[in-house]
Order: sequence, then structure tokens, then C-alpha cells
Amino acid sequence: MPIFAPRVGADAPALELPAADGSGPRSLAALRGRPVLLSFLGPAHCTFCRAHVIRAIQHREDFERMGAEVVMVAYHDPELLMAKMMHDLELPFTLLLDRTRESYRRWGLDQATWRNLLVPGLYISAAKSMLKREPSLGSSPGPVQLGGDFVINRDGRLAFVNYMKSFHDRASIPTLLGALRGQT
Repeated sequence: MPIFAPRVGADAPALELPAADGSGPRSLAALRGRPVLLSFLGPAHCTFCRAHVIRAIQHREDFERMGAEVVMVAYHDPELLMAKMMHDLELPFTLLLDRTRESYRRWGLDQATWRNLLVPGLYISAAKSMLKREPSLGSSPGPVQLGGDFVINRDGRLAFVNYMKSFHDRASIPTLLGALRGQT
């Protein structure tokens, strides 16, 4: 984990990034007063991240009932992202782009190293995906960024944090919904 990694109870770090749809910059500060689920996604070819996005979409009504805002952050260019992770998906949430990954660093998220790839659970999860015949999304250029999930309360403080240590250990949607329930 990086030297600075925000913890539960701390003020959420600043976040202002351009929206992937070209509608201009969006900021976390503008969402103050509402609980927010903030998910930083991994590389565009990450099938585990795609599964997370799909599960979030499936629970869209749960997020809406809570009055929660869902924001996802990605670092690949929109064309690559839409061709791989988001293909065939209609994303009902805000998708922000951080091409420099500065916000990933500010939020304490690491890039993957060989140690992150030598996790038995990763290979078990990958084997399950293969058995389900889930299609490969190929590969993406550049260093591989780990993601993470954060729940920010109405006052702008972190109520839940999950720093991914590998590509398969993202917080489950039920866990994230539970953290949001405590903020509504």
C-alpha cells in the first residue's frame, strides 16, 4: 500500500476529473450531502472489473433507493475502455477518466507488481471465469493499475475503504450496499 492511503473516518481526498461522455469535469465536492460509492477500475481488459460493473448495474435500483450516487473512475482512453470493459453495457453511472492516474495515487491505490500476481485466489477466480466460458478481453497497454472501492458519507468522510491487493479482491456489491446503508 502507498505511504498515504486514506482510512475510514478521514476526509475523502479531492476528486475532479473529466466525464468519459465529454460532458465536462465532475467533482466529488459537488456530491456532498449524498452518500457516494466511488469505484476505481483496473485496466480496460480486466474481466473482474467488468464483472463488478455488471453487478453494480444489476443493483442500480438499490443504489437509487438509498439516494446514493455511483461514480466509477477509469484510466484508459474512452475508445479502448468502451471496446473492452464496457462493450455491450449501458452504464447508468458517472464514469470519470484519469489518464495520468493522479487521483489513483491521491486515493492510495497501487500499481500491480509481480507480488500482486502471485496470489492463489487470483488463479482460482480466473479458472472459474474460464469454466464459465467468459470471453477474454485481451490486454491493455501500459502498467497495470489496481483499483479500489470507497463509500463516502454525506459529510465527505470515508465510511468504507477497500484497497485491492490483486485483481480479484474487489469489495462485493452486497458489502458496498451495506456500507452505504449505514450512510443513508
